Order: sequence, then structure tokens, then C-alpha cells
Amino acid sequence: MTSTTPTAGGILAAAAALQDPNRATFTRAEVAYLMHLAYLSGGTARQQGDLNELHHTWATHPHQRITAEQRIAERIAEMAAAGGDYRGGEVDWETGRPVRHLGAVA
Repeated sequence: MTSTTPTAGGILAAAAALQDPNRATFTRAEVAYLMHLAYLSGGTARQQGDLNELHHTWATHPHQRITAEQRIAERIAEMAAAGGDYRGGEVDWETGRPVRHLGAVA
């Protein structure tokens, strides 16, 4: 019982020992092991409760999480809307709009 990770056999043996009506005393190591099991059980229950609360929050949120495909489609639509009908050429550094050359200025 020196391992910090309880084994299935150790848990079953502890459960059997606790349910044995002829056994009234436990060794210091057995008590420590049972307390360790109780501590781990409480931690697991707390973590599961936190996870359930998180899932409940996601499920009841008015805006459900979008999928990767939806996110990509939205981004492509944004880029298409921002790009307009630009076909290449020089672009103004400040505005990002195409530069129109109207002719040489004398």
C-alpha cells in the first residue's frame, strides 16, 4: 500500500474489510489507505460536478458554439465582403483601396 494510486484490488479489499462484521479494528496503514480513498473519491466527485456545471452552462447558453466549418465559412464571407471586386494592382497603404492612376501630373 505504498503506491499513491489505488488499485482495483485494493479498493475491493478495503470495501470488503469495511463490510466485515467480525472486524472491529484497522491498522494505521489501513486507516491511512481508507482516508486516501475517501479523499480521492471526494476529489473525483468535485471534478465531475464542475464538469457537469460547465456542460450545463454551454447547453443553456443562448449562442451555441459554432463548428469549425461555420467559423471558416463566416471568415471567408467576411474576406469576400471586404475584398469587393478587386482584381489586383497597387493598393493605397493607408486605406487599403486600389490606387487609380488618372494620368501623369505635370
